[in-house]
Amino acid sequence: MVKRRAEITINRSADDIWATIGDFGDISWIPHTEQCTLDGNDRTVSKQAWNFVLVQRLTEHDDTNRTYSYALPQEIDFESMRGPGAVLRFLDGTITVTPAGATRADITWDVDTEDFLIDGVHAEYQNALETLKANLEGPAVAER
Repeated sequence: MVKRRAEITINRSADDIWATIGDFGDISWIPHTEQCTLDGNDRTVSKQAWNFVLVQRLTEHDDTNRTYSYALPQEIDFESMRGPGAVLRFLDGTITVTPAGATRADITWDVDTEDFLIDGVHAEYQNALETLKANLEGPAVAER
């Protein structure tokens, strides 16, 4: 497993940001998500660019500390797309929103996954945070 962190500071309160991203079953804030359904603690996600469906299991959720974690409940075989040995066994993530003042917050998205997938996953997570920043700061920042 390889660990990597996507991170960003957003000029909105931690509560505002958590209201947008704190629901494990609602990832509409992540670009190009076609579908996300929640069944108990398992969310099933599909995206335009994927040739597979991803299931993630919520392992921890704490609204007070504005964090949640998830893990991959079952392996995904990528050998047809990535070659021999490309089996995804781990895709563990943790999203945390930390106040950095009354109107700013730091968001981190830690991921542990396989070597062959880490660069793509990290880029996707960082892009999601940058899109979130643009969406949350957009008009509100322009008016200040």
